Amino acid sequence: MRTQLAEMLLDVKFRGPQDRFRKSHPFSEDMEATHAILFNPRYDKRRKISAYRRWLEINQPCVFGRVAAKNKNVFICILEEHEILRMKKGDDDLRDTIQDHRQVWKRHALEGLSSSFLILLLSKTLVNKEPGSGLKEICRRLLELYMEIDRIDDDTFRTQREYVFLRQSQTGAGSKLLKFSTLPNVFCAQADGRWWHDHRTPGGILITSNALGHFTYSRSRVTALQEREKISALEHAMRTINNAYKGPTRGKIKHCPATFLVPIKDSEISPLREGSEFRKYSADHYQGYFHTDHLIPSVFFTKERDPKVLKLYDDLTFRYIYDPTADAEEHAELMTGVNANWYEAKRNMDRLPDYADPETEATLSEKTRGRLAQWLEQRLKERLEP
Repeated sequence: MRTQLAEMLLDVKFRGPQDRFRKSHPFSEDMEATHAILFNPRYDKRRKISAYRRWLEINQPCVFGRVAAKNKNVFICILEEHEILRMKKGDDDLRDTIQDHRQVWKRHALEGLSSSFLILLLSKTLVNKEPGSGLKEICRRLLELYMEIDRIDDDTFRTQREYVFLRQSQTGAGSKLLKFSTLPNVFCAQADGRWWHDHRTPGGILITSNALGHFTYSRSRVTALQEREKISALEHAMRTINNAYKGPTRGKIKHCPATFLVPIKDSEISPLREGSEFRKYSADHYQGYFHTDHLIPSVFFTKERDPKVLKLYDDLTFRYIYDPTADAEEHAELMTGVNANWYEAKRNMDRLPDYADPETEATLSEKTRGRLAQWLEQRLKERLEP
């Protein structure tokens, strides 16, 4: 029988070693300020979501994420430690709660209202624990419950796709459905000030699932991506890598930044415009000390601030963003979209109430969004012990 996530939390709480690194390296000011709201019992969940969204808007390196947070296009599911410990049916209830939020996110995404899904596990105890096997197992279990996968091993790629859908209106021809694959990632509070600082988060543990192609369509409001939109997305992706934490002003960290751009080769032709600040870098690939497509990067979960030796991944690719010839399937699923049908879309949103039916309700009004938010709150409340 699988260990329940609540058991894992309790085990880390009572047996996990404190993070001694924090005695000499307190959390960054932006983290501390956000913790003051996230861990305050006087604030309700909506207030905490607002505070977290503000942190995303200002402090995360991802350009797409900052824009999405600023425009409230990030769908956030907050799971507080006390809620997980009080769930009547343990992981079954936790899985159902995550899946409720996952489907409401997909309903928002269908109308172009959100391209990113965030699951934030809030735990005041967890943020002060040392990174290690206990933290890794909690990350693994949370990701498994989200993806509904029996087992996700260390340093492995996606074993199945996560899709999000977009409804496109066509003049005189009804609507067209596109589906996009997403890129899930793990972030932890322990990363703050360590070599993997660019994967930090306030509050505890974060699972993100971002659909770059969906975001590009929704933001540009085009019916088909042209070279201009693809190159703009490429430049934003390169800016995200370039924004990665460079390390402290004193006491250099050898493996910071954790990912970085590389100079363009003389033989390489750049698709970027002449005046781009990133034209001097390769648009083909970048490098890093962890693989950005690994669901559970094992190198994150060591207590060292900066390990002596880390493997260098020198072929992390940008090409899927703009080049359909390098990997046609990846380019279609992650950027330009794949044609989908209503059966497939509705199967991904089959637990939603009838008033939010994705096929018959062509828009998602503020009133309906409010009803869905109340539905999520009520569903969670029914699963908790008093």
